[in-house]
Amino acid sequence: MIAGHVVCSSRDMSSAIRLVLILYVALPTAASLHAAERSGKKAFEDAWEGRRVVVKRALYSVVYDERSRVLPLIKHRDRVSGLTVVTPIGTFYYQFDARRDSEEDIVDQDPNRIVSELRTQYYRDMHLDIGSVRDVEPLMLVRYSPGVAFIVSKVQIDRDRVRLYFHKDGEADLATTLTVKFPARLSNEFTESGLIDDALTRFVTRESPDAGSRK
Repeated sequence: MIAGHVVCSSRDMSSAIRLVLILYVALPTAASLHAAERSGKKAFEDAWEGRRVVVKRALYSVVYDERSRVLPLIKHRDRVSGLTVVTPIGTFYYQFDARRDSEEDIVDQDPNRIVSELRTQYYRDMHLDIGSVRDVEPLMLVRYSPGVAFIVSKVQIDRDRVRLYFHKDGEADLATTLTVKFPARLSNEFTESGLIDDALTRFVTRESPDAGSRK
């Protein structure tokens, strides 16, 4: 009798078959979930990006100069940060996003106090030839009143918030933003899109795609 060894037993074969079947079911499921996630976000982006909106409730921006963190003698002028944040339940506030990890976001119910806080925050803790410097120097608070029209230039969907970027028609520069902030992480399928739409439309009216052509 010739000695030998078992290359693959019936038990091994059944295990391999089960693994193949699991992968056969799991891979399409994962792909379909990813497709559902992307389709939900894509539908939302398509519904807003490039559309004309009209302000219903005032939106605020702060215009500021910002010094380079590496080369503080270099100043980036006239940067814009939108301040308006709304929640799904309809409450709203104003927020200047932190410009460095060591700082907290500046949040207040009054946009004027955001500017006041910026005047005392972001000082560089060192003395240079130009003296003690401010990394962020607020220049002005801009208010966009009801009736002002914008184009949605960008839709940004993050972990727990959605932000629309607005610019004036015919202009490339950012004018302001409107952010919807959720208390929890947004779902992969983006099932919250209806709530986000409702929150956004408290501040802006989205015109139909052919509204501009009728004017």
